[in-house]
Amino acid sequence: MASRTGATPAAARRALTRDPPEILVTTPESLYLLLTSAARDVLRGVEHVIVDEVRARAGTKRGAHLGLSLERLDALVEASGNRAPQRIGLSATQRPLSAIAAYLGGAGEDRRVTVADAGTRKALDLRVVVPVEDMS
Repeated sequence: MASRTGATPAAARRALTRDPPEILVTTPESLYLLLTSAARDVLRGVEHVIVDEVRARAGTKRGAHLGLSLERLDALVEASGNRAPQRIGLSATQRPLSAIAAYLGGAGEDRRVTVADAGTRKALDLRVVVPVEDMS
């Protein structure tokens, strides 16, 4: 596992290109930088992309930037003869789910998006149990 952010030292960035990690944690901005540099070759075999707190990015300039980078990542991976990475979005407070799914699904018209809504509320079952009839 490795991380690539704006604070990653140059030596660590070079090491990333020599020995690509199985898992890479990065920011939208660093993903963009990776895609526009010679280091993009380490991304050719990406199988899954997990976008955490997707709702915080979806409707913003930063989200538009991320969406474009995800499309560029798909093109890079597919040009290498691989399937486009599966996109997985996580967020505790995403609403409406259909809009978040459409954002994460991207520009591909033939992309199927599956929504797993784990945010359902459980029915409250509350009882007051008194061990004796008269508590005084």
